[in-house]
Amino acid sequence: MEMDGDGDMDSLFEGMVLFNPISEHPSHSPSHSDSHSQSESESHSLFTDLTILSPSPSESPSPSLSESKSCNQIQNNHNNNNHKKKKRPALRIGYARNASAVAFDDNPPISDDHQHLPSSNEPPCSSVDVDFDFRLLQIKNQISEKLEFVRQLAASVSADRKEAIANRRKAAQTLHRASNAYAELETRLDEACRSEDFETAETLSESLAAAESEKQSLVAALADAEARCDEVELRMKEVLASQIAAEEECASLLHQFAQDTSEKAELGINTAEQVSSKKLEEWQCSTESLELKKMELEIESNIVNEARTMLTSSIENSVEDDQREKESLCEKKSVLLDELQELLALVKQKEQEIAETDSNIKAVENRIAHVVSGFQEMHSNIDSKFGNLQSCISDIELESKSLCELKKEIDDFVVNEQEKERKLRELGNSSKKEAEAYHQVVELRKNLMTFVLKSKEDKDRLAKTEKKLSDEVQMLHQEVSSSRSSLQELSTRKSSIQQDIASSKQKIIFIDKRVPELEVEKKVAATARNFREAARIAAEAKSLTVEKNGIETEMERGLLELEKLEKEINDTVEKLEETEVVISSKEKELAMARFERLVLTAGYAEAERAVALEFGDAEEAKLLLAEKEVAESEAKDLEPIYNFKVEELPNIPKHFISMELIANLGKKQLEELAASIGISPKE
Repeated sequence: MEMDGDGDMDSLFEGMVLFNPISEHPSHSPSHSDSHSQSESESHSLFTDLTILSPSPSESPSPSLSESKSCNQIQNNHNNNNHKKKKRPALRIGYARNASAVAFDDNPPISDDHQHLPSSNEPPCSSVDVDFDFRLLQIKNQISEKLEFVRQLAASVSADRKEAIANRRKAAQTLHRASNAYAELETRLDEACRSEDFETAETLSESLAAAESEKQSLVAALADAEARCDEVELRMKEVLASQIAAEEECASLLHQFAQDTSEKAELGINTAEQVSSKKLEEWQCSTESLELKKMELEIESNIVNEARTMLTSSIENSVEDDQREKESLCEKKSVLLDELQELLALVKQKEQEIAETDSNIKAVENRIAHVVSGFQEMHSNIDSKFGNLQSCISDIELESKSLCELKKEIDDFVVNEQEKERKLRELGNSSKKEAEAYHQVVELRKNLMTFVLKSKEDKDRLAKTEKKLSDEVQMLHQEVSSSRSSLQELSTRKSSIQQDIASSKQKIIFIDKRVPELEVEKKVAATARNFREAARIAAEAKSLTVEKNGIETEMERGLLELEKLEKEINDTVEKLEETEVVISSKEKELAMARFERLVLTAGYAEAERAVALEFGDAEEAKLLLAEKEVAESEAKDLEPIYNFKVEELPNIPKHFISMELIANLGKKQLEELAASIGISPKE
């Protein structure tokens, strides 16, 4: 029987040591007593003081991952570690009489760190997301306020600009009328002078002086209006620069917000990874510990179950002979009863034998009951231990479920953090895109403003050049007028000197003719002894000779002065001719500058007219159209005189843009406008 038991236990209880609790001694009881004592001692040696030797920490086996895998797959590095752990030595389980029993903790400790994890039912957006949403809303409100302020400022400056342009247009028209009236007065004055109507000429001269004074005041008023327009244009430029600065600040705020959200998302996901890694390590340790305990309990449960099975088998083996003997006696009793029926004659003998057989049956039953009662307490202890083990296994199953829930919470925590990161990155990306859009708008406005300012600078430069050349031409005309006046004076002096010389020549001729006559008269008087008359005649002749000498001296001086005047006249005429050539050149330059400025003026008037039409200001568009037509008409008047061509002008842009339009257009319209003139935003 021991051989059979050991054979059955070779695979399950390899390494198990059986200790015999009592020393061997010879038995003097009958065969059935020997069988009973042998079974009792064998069962006692098998199951008394059942003890589990727990392995040392260095020899702990790897837990089974069947249930943990049913919850969640462990990471690859954990699987590799578990694979390595499987090669460690197995548990050493055996029986020892004096070893203390292992106390099973019905509630093994499990890490409570997972209580600090966020619940899986929490929404993905936490207070951090709400803070970032609120901050983004604040930034957008701030951007809207800044841009709205700039738009209102641009609208105010635009209204002032429109008013200043209207005042300038009015002043220019008034000056134009005054100039026409002044030119008409000059024409009438010339006609009055030619017709020698000096009274009318005097009246017209007074009116011309008043018109000149009025014209100068109107020129000053036009200059003030031009200065006001320049001031408003400068304000519009400053407003556009402020708008660009505000949009740059908006782009900077959105870039900073995108960077902050990116950093926050990166920090959040890193923190979540660290926390989840730590929690997974703790969960792995708890799972390994729990699986180890579970495996130990399962092994112990298997051992106890096998022991209980073996105990039952041992009990059955121990009473097997008695059962067979009982069955044999029962059969014998049955035979005897049959024989009793058949052999009534032998009743007394058979009754005695039956009584003896009953006595033997009772004795065998007593022995069976004694053997069973001997194993009953041990069987109860084993059942109790098995029940406790099953209860521990159930508790471990519950703890395993708790660990599965913990793993699920960790996974949910990681998913929530990833969702937060995704939302933050979405906010950051959207803010970055908006910032890039603002940046592109800023670059477009800058490029377009540079384009417009270059044309405006060309126009201002041409206006200054025109004024400078006009002043120079006026000065040259004044020089010509002065030279002509000087030439006229020189001519008058020359004529006077020539007349004086001619008069002197006549006097000399007279003296030359008179002196011989006086000499004859003197001789006649002397011959007639009229000495007083002769003396008078001699004095007169001498006086004429002296006068002749003086006249000759004066004539020589007049000839020298005449020669000098002729030289001055020639120099003045030469200078006058040179000045007229310079005037012609300057007038051509002036006409070129004026022609180019008029072309620019017509182009910008058309651009301003397009803006006015787009904004629904038909009256302003009509005035701008008239201004454009006037500029084009003046340019066409100059074109045939000097053979100018618009295509040959180097600084005339192909497209004209209003600065007000740049300030009011959106991104798409700015892109279309920039593309139409070949401008793209800088990357």
